[in-house]
Amino acid sequence: MAILILPRGVIIRLFFFLLVFANLLFFAWAQGFFGATDDSHEPQRLAQQLQAEKVRIVHGVLGPAVKKEDSVCRLINGLTVAEAEALKTAVEAFGGEAKILPQEEPVLHLVLIADLVNKAAADKKSAELTRFGAEGHKPVALEGGRFEIILGSFPTEAAAREFLQSLTKRGIKSARLDAREQPALKARVETRAPASTLLQHLPKLIAPVADATIGECAS
Repeated sequence: MAILILPRGVIIRLFFFLLVFANLLFFAWAQGFFGATDDSHEPQRLAQQLQAEKVRIVHGVLGPAVKKEDSVCRLINGLTVAEAEALKTAVEAFGGEAKILPQEEPVLHLVLIADLVNKAAADKKSAELTRFGAEGHKPVALEGGRFEIILGSFPTEAAAREFLQSLTKRGIKSARLDAREQPALKARVETRAPASTLLQHLPKLIAPVADATIGECAS
């Protein structure tokens, strides 16, 4: 029996065609053309998704909001009214809040002679007081040309009443007591802003004011 011996070039070409054919068969099998199932194939993976019809893309969802820094409150004492106004303006300039709180001045208790119709009447009464030994009295002009004479000014009613009694003993019976509130000469400023901003600016703003102090706000 004769053995067919193919040339080397023919054998190489034949092997090449067989390899291509094998690759085509594998591709067809992988695509399911022969009826085989493959769980990793895309249609099978889609079918395995749980409630895939409910999946949706949401647009415009923001990330977690940045926490806003808490505000703090500080009370600045020892200011004149003009200094308080300037501090209020400066605090508001960097975005803070400021409120001026006039500092209450003590009530003065006066011993005086009131309702003098004019300067002549005031001068006559002043001469009379001098004859009775009352020293240090001072005429004060009022609106409408009227006058009053201040004989003494005291921080408490008890001290004023004691002085009035001493005048009565001297025969000065027209004097009387009068309590008067004084205009605010000092003021406080309640300031409020984010902690880092307020605590950075306040010491610089009050540094030129010798009597200014920083305290806690009333709750």
